[in-house]
Amino acid sequence: MSKYKLIMSDLDNTLLPIYTQDRFVEIWFRDISKVFLSYGLDPVRAASGVNQGIRAMLYNESGRKNIEVFYEEVEKISGYTRDLIEPPTLEYYSTTFENVYDITLPNPFAVKIAELMRQKAEYAVVATMPVFTIEAVAMRMGWVGLKPEMFDHVTTAHTSSYCKPNTLYFQEILDRFGVKPEEALMIGNDVREDMYPCRELGIDTFLVTDHKITHGMPFDDFRQGTYEELIGFLEKL
Repeated sequence: MSKYKLIMSDLDNTLLPIYTQDRFVEIWFRDISKVFLSYGLDPVRAASGVNQGIRAMLYNESGRKNIEVFYEEVEKISGYTRDLIEPPTLEYYSTTFENVYDITLPNPFAVKIAELMRQKAEYAVVATMPVFTIEAVAMRMGWVGLKPEMFDHVTTAHTSSYCKPNTLYFQEILDRFGVKPEEALMIGNDVREDMYPCRELGIDTFLVTDHKITHGMPFDDFRQGTYEELIGFLEKL
């Protein structure tokens, strides 16, 4: 029987490889601006507000849900209220956001990893940066054959009050399931956002090296390996 009650996995560049983050931002700004324009909003003003709203979520330490902080910042920057910004934003993340698929890469190991997470722990969680709606996260998951229903929880802007690498982001997940740090495992590709905060809390980690991001930080002493090696590790639990 696995010692873990909870296994978490990052999404972007862990379960879902992304070719280039810069191109992601470029496509996002282009497409969401078009949707804002179709709603009669100034596209630059609205997109700039949303961009700053995302930034506010990344540094949120208010204890309020990220989505609340997001719309508050959007209105402060753009002058557009939630009633004006939310409909086109939700439409974008449910439809045109699909264009981001073009810069993602296939991951034939994603479904197997998800299945092992469920088999080897009481709870399986997609611990992705919680700055998107569930619609946007579900769409990205679908590109590698995953669905939110395959997991016990998926972090989104509506469910989380913090973001990585804040340790409180991970603590919030532990608290949701009543799990102690030593009873949890985090799988991720980002040394700064996934590995170090979990180590600080006492959560076990596995660094996926296929699309590793180090930010110039030391990583040799973390448990690590390729997708195949991760699967082997999970199978032995």
